[in-house]
Amino acid sequence: MKERKPAASSPALARILASCASQAKEYGRCIAAKVPEIEHNMCSKEFLALRTCMQTVVISLPLNKYIWSN
Repeated sequence: MKERKPAASSPALARILASCASQAKEYGRCIAAKVPEIEHNMCSKEFLALRTCMQTVVISLPLNKYIWSN
């Protein structure tokens, strides 16, 4: 069986995380402030901002470079 790389070593994931760092930080800050009383959709504004950023980055990635690199 082929050994898999950890997800964090993926160039695509690294680019997504680097590009959306501020949105991820805001979402994490919101969640951390609500612990332990976290409820569904409690940080939805921050989550939607992070999701939109990640989708934008994924759409801009050169698809073939990341699909066939492993």
